[in-house]
Amino acid sequence: MEILKRELRLFLVSGVIALIFSSLGFLIAVVLLVVNSENLPDVEKIEAFKPPQATTVYDRKGRVIYQFYEERREYIPLSDVSPAVKKAFIALEDKRFYRHWGVDLKRTLKAMLVNLLSMRVRQGGSTITQQLARNMFLTHERTLRRKVQELALALKLEATFTKDEILERYLNQIYFGEGVYGVQSAARFYFGKDAKDLDVNEAALLAGIPKNPSRFSPYRNPELADRRRKVVLWRMYREGYITREEYDSLRENPPKVQPRPKTTFGGDAPYFAELVRQYVIERYGENFLYRGGGRIYTTLDLDLQRMAVGVVRTSLNNYEKKWKRIIKPKYSEYEGGKPKYLQAALIALDTTGGILAYVGGRDFQHSQFDRVRQAHRQPGSAFKIFVYTAAFSRGWSPGDTIRDEPVEMMDDMGRIWSPKNYDGKYEGLITLRRALALSKNVPAVKLTLAVGPSYVAEVARNMGVTSRIPAFASMSLGGIEVTLWEMTRAVSTLMNVGRRPNVYFITRIEDAYGNVLEENSPVLIQVLDPNVAKMTTYALTYVVCCGTAYNARRYGWDNSVIQAAGKTGTTDDYRDTWFVGYSPYMAVGVWVGYDSLRTIFYGATGSELAVPIWAKFMSQAHKNLKPRRFDLSGPFTYRNICNESWKVARSTCPKKSLEMFWAGKEPKDSCDVHMGRP
Repeated sequence: MEILKRELRLFLVSGVIALIFSSLGFLIAVVLLVVNSENLPDVEKIEAFKPPQATTVYDRKGRVIYQFYEERREYIPLSDVSPAVKKAFIALEDKRFYRHWGVDLKRTLKAMLVNLLSMRVRQGGSTITQQLARNMFLTHERTLRRKVQELALALKLEATFTKDEILERYLNQIYFGEGVYGVQSAARFYFGKDAKDLDVNEAALLAGIPKNPSRFSPYRNPELADRRRKVVLWRMYREGYITREEYDSLRENPPKVQPRPKTTFGGDAPYFAELVRQYVIERYGENFLYRGGGRIYTTLDLDLQRMAVGVVRTSLNNYEKKWKRIIKPKYSEYEGGKPKYLQAALIALDTTGGILAYVGGRDFQHSQFDRVRQAHRQPGSAFKIFVYTAAFSRGWSPGDTIRDEPVEMMDDMGRIWSPKNYDGKYEGLITLRRALALSKNVPAVKLTLAVGPSYVAEVARNMGVTSRIPAFASMSLGGIEVTLWEMTRAVSTLMNVGRRPNVYFITRIEDAYGNVLEENSPVLIQVLDPNVAKMTTYALTYVVCCGTAYNARRYGWDNSVIQAAGKTGTTDDYRDTWFVGYSPYMAVGVWVGYDSLRTIFYGATGSELAVPIWAKFMSQAHKNLKPRRFDLSGPFTYRNICNESWKVARSTCPKKSLEMFWAGKEPKDSCDVHMGRP
């Protein structure tokens, strides 16, 4: 009986072996037929194949802002892959990779035997080359035809590429879950580092993911992912890539996976990313952006961007808490297609016109409307910047006086118009410096009429305002519509001593091979007399130190360390609040309001809403910068002026102020009110 059993077992095993060899012979014959089949790609197509690669956007320090992709992949050469990664994948997937010719016969026979004995597919026999063939040109369906095509393509790949070239393509092709393809993108996604810097433990974890990316995801199933990592380490030990001591140590010390990266559009800079997206598609097309693997280097500073986003969101939340009875956020409701909650925008420019930070709104996922470039709003008193710049360029000085009192005049429609100061107070004779600092309306209107509305409009256009500017006297109070982009560009012209910058945000674009497609350098054009720009800056410093933006110090801005200048803006109906200001380091503009043209609340001003955001951001942005003040040297004369007679002050004058004048145009007469002793 025992002899009969042995013979039967021998017969079955012989039959199985014969079946395997006959099947293998059949497969080889089929492969030989398929190799030259028209259904498979030719050598030229195989060599030219390039998988879709993500195009990466970097900030000015080389940090990744965002990636545009069809498949999130960054192709890298094998030399930029850690040796631990190569060993981990070879140990797990194909230990005889460097010894076979594309098909591992021993492994294939073993897989066939196991599958035949179990009567189901329990084990695969695909080599790394076969997996690459499948991922490059074939589907993942389990059919005999597809398997034969896989074998045939593997042979072609082995005949076309070296082993290292095959391994390079494989490591750049495979899927790691979470929308991530290729080992470089996986290294950055899971560990926040490049593939060349991965250690053995990190490599083992990554190698275990591709078999079932969802099941072995360290985010979704950390325990299964860790168990799989240990399997990879065991395989590496068995193949001699690590010692027993290393295996024991690594096994009990899993690598630290970084928190799941943000997958929302644009990451920390969605409005900026959209700006880049539109620019690149217009010039290079969607295929380059989503499949080309390019590199886009920008002017953005991620540190400042994160500061800006945080300040805007925190400030708006605080406003809603402070004025909760007045400002009632409606996050799920819309008005005319726009969200019914308070919005804000911020843009920061460096001294060359490069964008440092860019916040186009409160929540990009809720509203993609860009309030920096697309929102045309009335600037209110912020427009007085151009009125005073025009006046200074026509010979007026900050120390000159103008009468601040109620006045009636004919408006542009032939009607009687009586401009009024915001606070309803009038000071009689007042210096231009003080009138600007306190944002007096009547002096601004008088100056506009004195120099000519058309000239004020011309100055505004020269400084960077491209929106239409009707040349009316009322424009001096901000009765036109402009964008935050334009207003911030205009004050950066003052920051740059009269040189208007060409605002830019991309410094260089490269293709996947490192070829430079585009390079951009700063462009600044002298549009104002440098001394006029300095004089306007001098006057605007008083807005911050002792005018309508005085409260900036309450929110962290220390004007005594780094000097700042700027102008608040508020519309008559309290729909828009502004502050556009600058230091010697950067220009920053802030707007706060609703998308719909409705009042924020009665009394809402640029000082209350925009200045705090500006001051908080600026104080953080300048934290590690050296103390610095504006260069105000030039053909200027400074005189102590009596605040009663408005002539050169005597020692006996009780109230006096130091005022700036164009040299030769300063007052010559001494005060005749406080004569004192001869």
